[in-house]
Amino acid sequence: MTKADNDDFPDLPRLVADIKTGKCALILGPDIFPVNGMPLSTYIRNKILERFPDQIAAYYERDGFFLLRNADDKPEIQDEITYQFQDIDGDEELLRKLIEIPFSLVLSVNPDTFLRDLSFKYGLPHRFAWFDANKEEDLDMPEVDPDLLRQRVPLYYNMLGCIEKQSTLILDYDDLFRLFQGLIAAPKLPGRLMVRLKETTSYLFLGFQFDRWHTQLLLRLLDVKRAARRFALESDAPKEEATEAFLINQFRIRFLGTETHLLDQLYQAFAEEGNLRVINPANTPAKESIVRFLQKGNTENAIEKLIEAAKGTPVEQAAMGLSARYYNWKTEKSGGRMDSRDLFREMNLINDAILTFAKEL
Repeated sequence: MTKADNDDFPDLPRLVADIKTGKCALILGPDIFPVNGMPLSTYIRNKILERFPDQIAAYYERDGFFLLRNADDKPEIQDEITYQFQDIDGDEELLRKLIEIPFSLVLSVNPDTFLRDLSFKYGLPHRFAWFDANKEEDLDMPEVDPDLLRQRVPLYYNMLGCIEKQSTLILDYDDLFRLFQGLIAAPKLPGRLMVRLKETTSYLFLGFQFDRWHTQLLLRLLDVKRAARRFALESDAPKEEATEAFLINQFRIRFLGTETHLLDQLYQAFAEEGNLRVINPANTPAKESIVRFLQKGNTENAIEKLIEAAKGTPVEQAAMGLSARYYNWKTEKSGGRMDSRDLFREMNLINDAILTFAKEL
Protein backbone atom coordinates (compact mmCIF):
# COMPACT_ATOMS: atom_id res chain seq x y z
CA MET A 1 0.00 0.00 0.00
CA THR A 2 1.59 3.26 -1.11
CA LYS A 3 1.71 6.57 0.73
CA ALA A 4 -0.32 8.12 -2.11
CA ASP A 5 -3.12 5.67 -1.42
CA ASN A 6 -3.13 6.65 2.24
CA ASP A 7 -3.18 10.33 1.34
CA ASP A 8 -6.26 9.79 -0.89
CA PHE A 9 -8.03 7.79 1.78
CA PRO A 10 -6.34 7.91 5.21
CA ASP A 11 -8.78 5.39 6.70
CA LEU A 12 -7.78 2.71 4.19
CA PRO A 13 -5.35 0.89 6.56
CA ARG A 14 -8.06 0.69 9.25
CA LEU A 15 -10.58 -0.62 6.72
CA VAL A 16 -8.08 -3.24 5.52
CA ALA A 17 -7.44 -4.25 9.13
CA ASP A 18 -11.19 -4.61 9.79
CA ILE A 19 -11.59 -6.82 6.72
CA LYS A 20 -8.73 -9.02 7.91
CA THR A 21 -10.29 -9.51 11.35
CA GLY A 22 -13.77 -10.07 9.89
CA LYS A 23 -15.17 -6.88 11.41
CA CYS A 24 -16.11 -5.16 8.14
CA ALA A 25 -19.49 -5.69 6.49
CA LEU A 26 -19.87 -4.91 2.79
CA ILE A 27 -23.41 -3.75 1.93
CA LEU A 28 -24.49 -3.92 -1.72
CA GLY A 29 -27.27 -1.62 -2.92
CA PRO A 30 -29.64 -1.53 -5.90
CA ASP A 31 -27.26 0.49 -8.08
CA ILE A 32 -24.28 -1.83 -7.68
CA PHE A 33 -23.57 -1.80 -11.44
CA PRO A 34 -25.25 -0.43 -14.58
CA VAL A 35 -27.17 -2.48 -17.14
CA ASN A 36 -27.64 -0.97 -20.59
CA GLY A 37 -26.58 2.42 -19.23
CA MET A 38 -28.97 2.48 -16.27
CA PRO A 39 -28.75 1.29 -12.64
CA LEU A 40 -29.50 -2.39 -12.09
CA SER A 41 -32.71 -1.74 -10.12
CA THR A 42 -33.98 0.78 -12.69
CA TYR A 43 -33.33 -1.67 -15.52
CA ILE A 44 -35.34 -4.43 -13.80
CA ARG A 45 -38.23 -2.10 -12.93
CA ASN A 46 -38.40 -0.76 -16.50
CA LYS A 47 -38.57 -4.30 -17.86
CA ILE A 48 -41.48 -5.07 -15.53
CA LEU A 49 -43.30 -1.88 -16.56
CA GLU A 50 -42.86 -2.80 -20.24
CA ARG A 51 -43.99 -6.38 -19.71
CA PHE A 52 -47.05 -5.72 -17.51
CA PRO A 53 -48.52 -2.30 -18.42
CA ASP A 54 -52.11 -3.44 -17.79
CA GLN A 55 -51.45 -5.21 -14.47
CA ILE A 56 -49.60 -2.30 -12.83
CA ALA A 57 -51.77 0.58 -11.65
CA ALA A 58 -48.89 2.81 -10.54
CA TYR A 59 -45.14 2.87 -10.03
CA TYR A 60 -43.66 4.93 -7.19
CA GLU A 61 -40.29 5.77 -8.63
CA ARG A 62 -38.87 7.43 -5.52
CA ASP A 63 -39.29 4.26 -3.46
CA GLY A 64 -39.09 1.77 -6.31
CA PHE A 65 -42.38 -0.08 -5.68
CA PHE A 66 -45.41 -0.99 -7.76
CA LEU A 67 -49.13 -0.83 -7.09
CA LEU A 68 -50.80 -3.86 -8.68
CA ARG A 69 -54.36 -3.80 -9.96
CA ASN A 70 -54.87 -7.40 -8.86
CA ALA A 71 -52.86 -9.30 -6.25
CA ASP A 72 -53.34 -12.48 -8.28
CA ASP A 73 -50.90 -11.08 -10.85
CA LYS A 74 -48.05 -10.99 -8.34
CA PRO A 75 -46.71 -14.56 -8.92
CA GLU A 76 -46.40 -13.94 -12.67
CA ILE A 77 -44.57 -10.65 -12.11
CA GLN A 78 -42.28 -12.26 -9.52
CA ASP A 79 -41.48 -14.97 -12.05
CA GLU A 80 -40.59 -12.29 -14.61
CA ILE A 81 -38.24 -10.61 -12.11
CA THR A 82 -36.46 -13.94 -11.64
CA TYR A 83 -36.13 -14.34 -15.40
CA GLN A 84 -34.79 -10.80 -15.86
CA PHE A 85 -32.12 -11.24 -13.17
CA GLN A 86 -31.06 -14.57 -14.65
CA ASP A 87 -30.85 -12.99 -18.10
CA ILE A 88 -28.41 -10.29 -16.95
CA ASP A 89 -24.68 -10.63 -17.41
CA GLY A 90 -23.40 -8.94 -14.26
CA ASP A 91 -20.31 -6.75 -14.16
CA GLU A 92 -17.93 -9.68 -13.76
CA GLU A 93 -14.84 -7.51 -13.26
CA LEU A 94 -16.46 -5.71 -10.32
CA LEU A 95 -18.01 -8.87 -8.85
CA ARG A 96 -14.75 -10.80 -9.19
CA LYS A 97 -12.96 -8.18 -7.12
CA LEU A 98 -15.66 -8.47 -4.45
CA ILE A 99 -15.21 -12.23 -4.15
CA GLU A 100 -11.39 -12.02 -4.23
CA ILE A 101 -11.14 -9.38 -1.49
CA PRO A 102 -11.49 -11.49 1.69
CA PHE A 103 -14.69 -9.95 3.06
CA SER A 104 -16.23 -12.24 5.67
CA LEU A 105 -19.74 -10.79 5.40
CA VAL A 106 -21.51 -9.35 2.34
CA LEU A 107 -25.11 -8.18 2.75
CA SER A 108 -27.23 -7.26 -0.26
CA VAL A 109 -30.60 -5.57 -0.73
CA ASN A 110 -30.84 -7.21 -4.17
CA PRO A 111 -32.40 -10.66 -4.68
CA ASP A 112 -29.78 -11.87 -7.17
CA THR A 113 -27.31 -14.77 -6.92
CA PHE A 114 -24.43 -13.12 -8.79
CA LEU A 115 -21.79 -13.50 -6.07
CA ARG A 116 -22.77 -17.08 -5.28
CA ASP A 117 -22.73 -18.14 -8.93
CA LEU A 118 -19.43 -16.41 -9.64
CA SER A 119 -17.86 -17.98 -6.55
CA PHE A 120 -18.83 -21.42 -7.84
CA LYS A 121 -17.40 -20.51 -11.25
CA TYR A 122 -14.05 -19.58 -9.72
CA GLY A 123 -13.94 -22.50 -7.30
CA LEU A 124 -14.34 -20.43 -4.12
CA PRO A 125 -16.13 -21.98 -1.12
CA HIS A 126 -18.76 -19.66 0.34
CA ARG A 127 -22.12 -19.59 2.13
CA PHE A 128 -25.29 -18.12 0.66
CA ALA A 129 -28.63 -17.43 2.35
CA TRP A 130 -31.51 -14.96 2.33
CA PHE A 131 -34.12 -13.56 4.68
CA ASP A 132 -37.60 -15.04 4.43
CA ALA A 133 -40.23 -13.20 6.49
CA ASN A 134 -42.32 -16.40 6.59
CA LYS A 135 -39.62 -18.75 7.82
CA GLU A 136 -37.27 -18.84 10.78
CA GLU A 137 -33.89 -20.22 9.85
CA ASP A 138 -30.44 -20.19 11.37
CA LEU A 139 -27.23 -19.79 9.39
CA ASP A 140 -24.12 -21.82 8.75
CA MET A 141 -21.96 -18.86 9.77
CA PRO A 142 -18.31 -19.46 8.75
CA GLU A 143 -15.60 -18.89 11.32
CA VAL A 144 -13.21 -15.98 10.77
CA ASP A 145 -9.48 -16.72 10.94
CA PRO A 146 -7.33 -13.63 10.20
CA ASP A 147 -4.38 -15.93 9.37
CA LEU A 148 -6.25 -17.75 6.58
CA LEU A 149 -7.43 -14.89 4.40
CA ARG A 150 -6.85 -16.69 1.10
CA GLN A 151 -8.99 -19.60 2.31
CA ARG A 152 -11.68 -17.47 3.94
CA VAL A 153 -15.28 -18.63 3.45
CA PRO A 154 -17.57 -15.58 3.23
CA LEU A 155 -21.29 -15.34 3.88
CA TYR A 156 -23.39 -13.72 1.14
CA TYR A 157 -26.74 -12.78 2.65
CA ASN A 158 -29.68 -11.26 0.76
CA MET A 159 -31.69 -9.04 3.09
CA LEU A 160 -34.65 -8.62 0.70
CA GLY A 161 -35.27 -12.14 -0.54
CA CYS A 162 -33.96 -14.22 -3.40
CA ILE A 163 -34.96 -14.91 -6.99
CA GLU A 164 -34.85 -18.63 -6.18
CA LYS A 165 -37.81 -18.23 -3.83
CA GLN A 166 -40.13 -15.87 -5.65
CA SER A 167 -42.50 -15.36 -2.72
CA THR A 168 -39.69 -13.46 -0.94
CA LEU A 169 -39.35 -10.83 -3.69
CA ILE A 170 -40.38 -7.28 -2.76
CA LEU A 171 -42.79 -5.77 -5.29
CA ASP A 172 -45.09 -3.44 -3.39
CA TYR A 173 -45.53 -1.75 -0.03
CA ASP A 174 -47.39 -4.76 1.38
CA ASP A 175 -44.31 -6.90 0.70
CA LEU A 176 -42.07 -4.27 2.27
CA PHE A 177 -44.18 -3.96 5.43
CA ARG A 178 -44.28 -7.74 5.75
CA LEU A 179 -40.51 -7.78 5.44
CA PHE A 180 -39.93 -5.18 8.14
CA GLN A 181 -42.48 -6.85 10.39
CA GLY A 182 -40.45 -10.03 10.08
CA LEU A 183 -37.20 -8.21 10.73
CA ILE A 184 -38.52 -6.46 13.82
CA ALA A 185 -40.82 -9.08 15.37
CA ALA A 186 -40.43 -12.64 14.10
CA PRO A 187 -38.63 -14.47 12.62
CA LYS A 188 -36.02 -11.64 12.80
CA LEU A 189 -32.54 -11.88 11.32
CA PRO A 190 -30.69 -15.09 12.24
CA GLY A 191 -29.08 -14.90 15.67
CA ARG A 192 -25.58 -15.73 14.43
CA LEU A 193 -25.78 -12.95 11.88
CA MET A 194 -26.88 -10.45 14.54
CA VAL A 195 -23.95 -11.45 16.74
CA ARG A 196 -21.56 -10.84 13.84
CA LEU A 197 -23.15 -7.46 13.09
CA LYS A 198 -22.75 -6.38 16.73
CA GLU A 199 -19.02 -7.11 16.35
CA THR A 200 -18.81 -5.10 13.11
CA THR A 201 -16.70 -1.94 13.29
CA SER A 202 -16.76 -0.89 9.61
CA TYR A 203 -19.55 -0.69 7.06
CA LEU A 204 -18.80 -0.14 3.39
CA PHE A 205 -21.79 0.72 1.17
CA LEU A 206 -21.68 0.25 -2.61
CA GLY A 207 -24.45 1.24 -5.02
CA PHE A 208 -26.89 2.79 -2.54
CA GLN A 209 -29.57 5.44 -2.81
CA PHE A 210 -29.74 6.70 0.74
CA ASP A 211 -32.63 9.10 0.11
CA ARG A 212 -35.18 6.25 0.31
CA TRP A 213 -36.88 6.05 3.70
CA HIS A 214 -36.82 2.28 3.80
CA THR A 215 -33.05 2.31 3.26
CA GLN A 216 -32.68 4.53 6.32
CA LEU A 217 -34.89 2.16 8.32
CA LEU A 218 -32.70 -0.71 7.19
CA LEU A 219 -29.65 1.14 8.49
CA ARG A 220 -31.38 1.38 11.86
CA LEU A 221 -32.12 -2.35 11.91
CA LEU A 222 -28.50 -3.13 11.08
CA ASP A 223 -27.45 -0.99 14.04
CA VAL A 224 -25.09 0.94 11.78
CA LYS A 225 -24.73 3.75 14.33
CA ARG A 226 -22.71 1.44 16.60
CA ALA A 227 -19.96 0.99 14.02
CA ALA A 228 -16.77 3.02 14.27
CA ARG A 229 -16.43 3.60 10.53
CA ARG A 230 -19.12 3.99 7.85
CA PHE A 231 -18.15 4.69 4.25
CA ALA A 232 -20.15 4.93 1.03
CA LEU A 233 -19.13 5.17 -2.60
CA GLU A 234 -21.57 7.50 -4.28
CA SER A 235 -23.74 6.20 -7.10
CA ASP A 236 -24.44 8.22 -10.23
CA ALA A 237 -28.07 8.70 -9.14
CA PRO A 238 -29.00 12.28 -8.19
CA LYS A 239 -29.00 12.96 -4.47
CA GLU A 240 -30.48 15.81 -2.47
CA GLU A 241 -28.01 17.79 -0.36
CA ALA A 242 -30.43 17.78 2.59
CA THR A 243 -30.59 13.98 2.51
CA GLU A 244 -26.82 13.65 2.49
CA ALA A 245 -26.54 16.11 5.37
CA PHE A 246 -29.12 14.11 7.35
CA LEU A 247 -27.24 10.85 6.79
CA ILE A 248 -23.94 12.43 7.75
CA ASN A 249 -25.42 13.76 10.99
CA GLN A 250 -27.63 10.78 11.83
CA PHE A 251 -25.45 7.84 10.80
CA ARG A 252 -22.11 9.61 10.28
CA ILE A 253 -21.71 8.02 6.87
CA ARG A 254 -18.72 9.40 5.04
CA PHE A 255 -19.29 9.78 1.29
CA LEU A 256 -16.06 9.19 -0.57
CA GLY A 257 -17.09 9.99 -4.12
CA THR A 258 -16.61 7.73 -7.12
CA GLU A 259 -13.33 9.37 -8.03
CA THR A 260 -11.50 7.83 -5.05
CA HIS A 261 -11.57 4.32 -6.56
CA LEU A 262 -11.68 2.88 -3.07
CA LEU A 263 -12.52 -0.62 -4.26
CA ASP A 264 -9.45 -0.62 -6.52
CA GLN A 265 -7.33 0.57 -3.62
CA LEU A 266 -8.67 -2.17 -1.37
CA TYR A 267 -8.03 -4.77 -4.04
CA GLN A 268 -4.50 -3.50 -4.59
CA ALA A 269 -3.76 -3.48 -0.87
CA PHE A 270 -4.66 -7.17 -0.50
CA ALA A 271 -2.94 -8.06 -3.79
CA GLU A 272 0.33 -6.50 -2.62
CA GLU A 273 0.18 -8.57 0.57
CA GLY A 274 -0.72 -11.75 -1.33
CA ASN A 275 -4.00 -12.00 0.58
CA LEU A 276 -6.58 -12.11 -2.21
CA ARG A 277 -8.70 -15.26 -2.29
CA VAL A 278 -7.33 -17.70 -4.86
CA ILE A 279 -9.52 -18.15 -7.93
CA ASN A 280 -9.49 -21.23 -10.17
CA PRO A 281 -11.78 -20.61 -13.14
CA ALA A 282 -13.70 -23.53 -14.61
CA ASN A 283 -11.61 -24.02 -17.76
CA THR A 284 -12.69 -27.47 -18.96
CA PRO A 285 -16.08 -28.82 -20.07
CA ALA A 286 -16.16 -31.15 -17.04
CA LYS A 287 -15.50 -28.36 -14.56
CA GLU A 288 -18.04 -26.11 -16.29
CA SER A 289 -20.69 -28.83 -16.00
CA ILE A 290 -19.94 -29.32 -12.30
CA VAL A 291 -20.20 -25.58 -11.71
CA ARG A 292 -23.55 -25.35 -13.53
CA PHE A 293 -24.99 -28.14 -11.39
CA LEU A 294 -23.78 -26.44 -8.20
CA GLN A 295 -25.21 -23.10 -9.29
CA LYS A 296 -28.59 -24.78 -9.76
CA GLY A 297 -28.37 -26.47 -6.35
CA ASN A 298 -28.06 -29.95 -7.93
CA THR A 299 -25.36 -31.49 -5.75
CA GLU A 300 -26.18 -35.06 -6.80
CA ASN A 301 -25.55 -34.41 -10.49
CA ALA A 302 -22.42 -32.41 -9.64
CA ILE A 303 -21.01 -35.44 -7.80
CA GLU A 304 -21.94 -37.78 -10.66
CA LYS A 305 -20.11 -35.50 -13.11
CA LEU A 306 -17.13 -35.29 -10.75
CA ILE A 307 -16.92 -39.11 -10.56
CA GLU A 308 -17.16 -39.38 -14.34
CA ALA A 309 -14.40 -36.82 -14.89
CA ALA A 310 -12.19 -38.25 -12.13
CA LYS A 311 -11.93 -41.78 -13.54
CA GLY A 312 -8.31 -42.84 -13.79
CA THR A 313 -7.07 -39.79 -11.87
CA PRO A 314 -5.77 -39.43 -8.29
CA VAL A 315 -9.11 -37.82 -7.39
CA GLU A 316 -11.18 -40.90 -8.29
CA GLN A 317 -11.27 -42.49 -4.82
CA ALA A 318 -11.96 -39.15 -3.13
CA ALA A 319 -14.88 -38.55 -5.51
CA MET A 320 -16.33 -41.99 -4.71
CA GLY A 321 -16.00 -41.26 -1.00
CA LEU A 322 -17.77 -37.97 -1.47
CA SER A 323 -20.63 -39.77 -3.22
CA ALA A 324 -21.02 -42.09 -0.22
CA ARG A 325 -20.99 -39.09 2.07
CA TYR A 326 -23.74 -37.42 0.04
CA TYR A 327 -26.00 -40.47 0.10
CA ASN A 328 -25.48 -40.77 3.84
CA TRP A 329 -26.63 -37.14 4.08
CA LYS A 330 -29.77 -37.99 2.08
CA THR A 331 -30.49 -40.90 4.40
CA GLU A 332 -30.08 -38.73 7.49
CA LYS A 333 -32.34 -36.08 5.97
CA SER A 334 -35.13 -38.46 5.00
CA GLY A 335 -34.98 -40.20 8.35
CA GLY A 336 -35.08 -36.96 10.31
CA ARG A 337 -32.19 -38.11 12.48
CA MET A 338 -30.02 -35.02 12.05
CA ASP A 339 -30.68 -31.46 13.22
CA SER A 340 -31.68 -29.20 10.31
CA ARG A 341 -28.76 -26.87 11.05
CA ASP A 342 -26.32 -29.79 10.89
CA LEU A 343 -27.89 -30.94 7.62
CA PHE A 344 -27.42 -27.48 6.13
CA ARG A 345 -23.81 -27.31 7.27
CA GLU A 346 -23.01 -30.81 5.98
CA MET A 347 -24.42 -29.95 2.56
CA ASN A 348 -22.25 -26.84 2.44
CA LEU A 349 -19.18 -28.88 3.34
CA ILE A 350 -19.99 -31.40 0.61
CA ASN A 351 -20.25 -28.58 -1.94
CA ASP A 352 -16.93 -27.20 -0.69
CA ALA A 353 -15.35 -30.61 -1.22
CA ILE A 354 -16.76 -30.85 -4.75
CA LEU A 355 -15.09 -27.53 -5.59
CA THR A 356 -11.81 -28.67 -4.02
CA PHE A 357 -11.67 -31.96 -5.94
CA ALA A 358 -12.78 -30.30 -9.18
CA LYS A 359 -9.74 -28.03 -8.98
CA GLU A 360 -7.50 -31.13 -9.01
CA LEU A 361 -8.99 -32.65 -12.17
